[in-house]
Amino acid sequence: MGRPDYDDGAKQSGRRLKWLGWAALLLGLPLALMGAITPPNEYRAALGIDALDCDGPFGVYLFAVPALLIYGVGLVINAQAWRRRTNLLLALVCVVLCLALAINLTRAVIVDHAQAAACSSK
Repeated sequence: MGRPDYDDGAKQSGRRLKWLGWAALLLGLPLALMGAITPPNEYRAALGIDALDCDGPFGVYLFAVPALLIYGVGLVINAQAWRRRTNLLLALVCVVLCLALAINLTRAVIVDHAQAAACSSK
Protein backbone atom coordinates (compact mmCIF):
# COMPACT_ATOMS: atom_id res chain seq x y z
CA MET A 1 0.00 0.00 0.00
CA GLY A 2 1.33 3.36 -0.94
CA ARG A 3 1.46 6.29 1.34
CA PRO A 4 -0.42 9.38 0.29
CA ASP A 5 1.85 12.11 -1.03
CA TYR A 6 1.23 15.15 1.11
CA ASP A 7 3.81 17.24 -0.70
CA ASP A 8 1.82 17.17 -3.94
CA GLY A 9 0.04 20.41 -3.03
CA ALA A 10 3.33 22.10 -2.20
CA LYS A 11 4.83 20.99 -5.52
CA GLN A 12 1.86 22.33 -7.46
CA SER A 13 2.04 25.61 -5.57
CA GLY A 14 5.76 25.87 -6.36
CA ARG A 15 5.09 25.24 -10.04
CA ARG A 16 2.43 27.95 -10.11
CA LEU A 17 4.78 30.43 -8.47
CA LYS A 18 7.51 29.54 -10.96
CA TRP A 19 5.17 30.16 -13.90
CA LEU A 20 3.99 33.40 -12.29
CA GLY A 21 7.60 34.55 -11.95
CA TRP A 22 8.37 33.69 -15.56
CA ALA A 23 5.24 35.53 -16.69
CA ALA A 24 6.25 38.62 -14.69
CA LEU A 25 9.70 38.62 -16.29
CA LEU A 26 8.26 38.09 -19.75
CA LEU A 27 5.61 40.80 -19.35
CA GLY A 28 8.20 43.20 -17.92
CA LEU A 29 10.52 42.75 -20.90
CA PRO A 30 9.01 45.55 -23.05
CA LEU A 31 9.18 47.86 -20.04
CA ALA A 32 12.84 46.98 -19.51
CA LEU A 33 13.73 47.43 -23.17
CA MET A 34 12.04 50.83 -23.27
CA GLY A 35 13.84 51.83 -20.08
CA ALA A 36 17.17 50.74 -21.49
CA ILE A 37 16.89 52.47 -24.89
CA THR A 38 14.98 55.67 -24.06
CA PRO A 39 17.44 58.57 -24.39
CA PRO A 40 17.81 60.94 -21.42
CA ASN A 41 18.09 63.96 -23.73
CA GLU A 42 15.63 63.71 -26.60
CA TYR A 43 17.16 66.59 -28.54
CA ARG A 44 20.58 64.98 -28.59
CA ALA A 45 19.15 61.66 -29.73
CA ALA A 46 16.75 62.99 -32.36
CA LEU A 47 18.56 66.02 -33.76
CA GLY A 48 22.16 65.42 -32.73
CA ILE A 49 22.44 68.77 -30.96
CA ASP A 50 23.36 69.38 -27.35
CA ALA A 51 20.34 71.53 -26.50
CA LEU A 52 18.61 71.76 -23.14
CA ASP A 53 15.75 69.34 -22.61
CA CYS A 54 13.87 71.05 -19.80
CA ASP A 55 11.28 68.28 -19.69
CA GLY A 56 14.01 66.15 -18.20
CA PRO A 57 14.55 62.44 -18.54
CA PHE A 58 11.10 61.55 -17.21
CA GLY A 59 10.63 58.87 -19.88
CA VAL A 60 13.72 57.05 -18.67
CA TYR A 61 12.53 57.17 -15.06
CA LEU A 62 9.03 56.06 -16.05
CA PHE A 63 10.23 52.88 -17.72
CA ALA A 64 13.56 52.09 -16.06
CA VAL A 65 12.69 52.28 -12.36
CA PRO A 66 9.84 49.71 -12.37
CA ALA A 67 11.77 47.47 -14.76
CA LEU A 68 14.83 47.63 -12.53
CA LEU A 69 12.69 46.58 -9.58
CA ILE A 70 11.13 43.68 -11.50
CA TYR A 71 14.39 42.36 -12.88
CA GLY A 72 16.29 43.02 -9.64
CA VAL A 73 13.85 40.80 -7.78
CA GLY A 74 14.06 38.25 -10.60
CA LEU A 75 17.84 38.31 -10.31
CA VAL A 76 17.78 37.70 -6.56
CA ILE A 77 15.25 34.87 -6.78
CA ASN A 78 16.91 33.10 -9.70
CA ALA A 79 20.44 33.59 -8.36
CA GLN A 80 19.50 31.73 -5.19
CA ALA A 81 18.81 28.60 -7.25
CA TRP A 82 21.62 29.09 -9.78
CA ARG A 83 22.49 25.38 -10.00
CA ARG A 84 19.52 24.74 -12.28
CA ARG A 85 20.23 25.73 -15.86
CA THR A 86 17.00 27.66 -16.34
CA ASN A 87 17.54 29.66 -13.17
CA LEU A 88 21.12 30.42 -14.14
CA LEU A 89 20.02 31.54 -17.60
CA LEU A 90 17.27 33.73 -16.17
CA ALA A 91 19.70 35.20 -13.62
CA LEU A 92 22.15 36.08 -16.40
CA VAL A 93 19.38 37.71 -18.46
CA CYS A 94 18.32 39.67 -15.38
CA VAL A 95 21.93 40.80 -14.78
CA VAL A 96 22.29 42.04 -18.35
CA LEU A 97 18.99 43.92 -18.24
CA CYS A 98 19.73 45.39 -14.79
CA LEU A 99 23.12 46.62 -16.01
CA ALA A 100 21.59 48.22 -19.11
CA LEU A 101 18.89 49.86 -17.01
CA ALA A 102 21.37 51.07 -14.40
CA ILE A 103 23.61 52.59 -17.07
CA ASN A 104 20.71 54.44 -18.68
CA LEU A 105 19.41 55.59 -15.28
CA THR A 106 22.86 56.90 -14.40
CA ARG A 107 23.01 58.79 -17.68
CA ALA A 108 19.53 60.20 -16.98
CA VAL A 109 20.49 61.39 -13.49
CA ILE A 110 23.65 63.05 -14.84
CA VAL A 111 21.69 64.82 -17.59
CA ASP A 112 18.99 65.84 -15.11
CA HIS A 113 21.49 67.36 -12.69
CA ALA A 114 23.38 69.12 -15.48
CA GLN A 115 20.23 70.71 -16.86
CA ALA A 116 18.46 71.41 -13.56
CA ALA A 117 20.18 74.73 -12.90
CA ALA A 118 19.73 76.04 -16.45
CA CYS A 119 16.07 75.03 -16.71
CA SER A 120 15.05 76.31 -13.26
CA SER A 121 16.30 79.83 -14.05
CA LYS A 122 13.77 80.23 -16.88
